[in-house]
Amino acid sequence: MIDEGTERAGRHGPSEGTLRVFDLIVNAGAASAAVLLIGVMLATTVKVIFRYGLREGLLGVDQISGTMLLYITFLGAAWVLRREEHVTIDLLVSGLRPRTRRRLFVFSSILGALICLCLALFGTIEVITSLQKGIRIPAEIEIPRAVNLVVIPLGCLCLGLQFVRRAWLSFRGAGPAQATAARQD
Repeated sequence: MIDEGTERAGRHGPSEGTLRVFDLIVNAGAASAAVLLIGVMLATTVKVIFRYGLREGLLGVDQISGTMLLYITFLGAAWVLRREEHVTIDLLVSGLRPRTRRRLFVFSSILGALICLCLALFGTIEVITSLQKGIRIPAEIEIPRAVNLVVIPLGCLCLGLQFVRRAWLSFRGAGPAQATAARQD
């Protein structure tokens, strides 16, 4: 869903169709993260039943659960940011004037975007290197290292683009910083 601020962003911003596609990708990541979270819970429950009920261990459950937790984090991050539900330190900004608060919001969003996009770039390089070299994780279940790494650049790319969107909307006066400022003033 595209918020009303996106539609008021102006014609120099991304097209409505592009934003819809991006929102679909972010929503799919969040839905996948939710399914994986259920999977982690079920896998852990089955492992406990096997260990304490049947006196048998299950190999690889912890390793697979760890990989799924990594995927949950990176698949859901952009969705959480779009909803403005990341952790914030309101104490530092609540005393600022709305204009200063908006500038700080734009600056922090640009900084977040740069960091995430750099992680996406270097993460992609590392995934390609791992695939080319055939690096595997030495553990109970030997899987290619790229399986664990691939979600990092993908998640960081989506998160970085969401930060760009957030900065653009705030710069144009249509972002969540204005709603926050209006509630506090």
